Amino acid sequence: MNTRQKKLIANIVVVVFFTIAMIAGFANIKNKINRSESIRAMKILGQEILKYRKNYGSLPNEIYITQIKERIGAVRIGNVQYRATWIEYGAPPETTILAYAPKKYSGVVKDGYVVLWLDGRVEWIDKKEFEKTLHDQQKQQEIRWLQEQLRKPRTF
Repeated sequence: MNTRQKKLIANIVVVVFFTIAMIAGFANIKNKINRSESIRAMKILGQEILKYRKNYGSLPNEIYITQIKERIGAVRIGNVQYRATWIEYGAPPETTILAYAPKKYSGVVKDGYVVLWLDGRVEWIDKKEFEKTLHDQQKQQEIRWLQEQLRKPRTF
């Protein structure tokens, strides 16, 4: 193999490697942006819920939450599971999950949940820690209701 052929092969290898690295990098950047946008949207949702709670003394219903999501254009937040129905009066706000949205990613960004706590904080929690926390808070009736909802065919 002459020098010219070696340079050509080396250039092809460099271009292929660089292209693969850029694709993987951009995919991970996209996932991080989506995650931060989900967190931002959940914070806005949390502010609206706390404002409602301050004005009316109780948590809003799920229809109100859907209207807020549409109004603020929270498309990246995904499917929000709102738990106000299942929260008992006097539940500790700093450890009670009010709403959450599952997020699945591939690459460097790991799967997890955007979580809105009853006190208004929003956090990103990895999948295992979230599932343990939620399991500790869920009652059997809520679990049955969720299972029934998952079995129903979706109508849009």
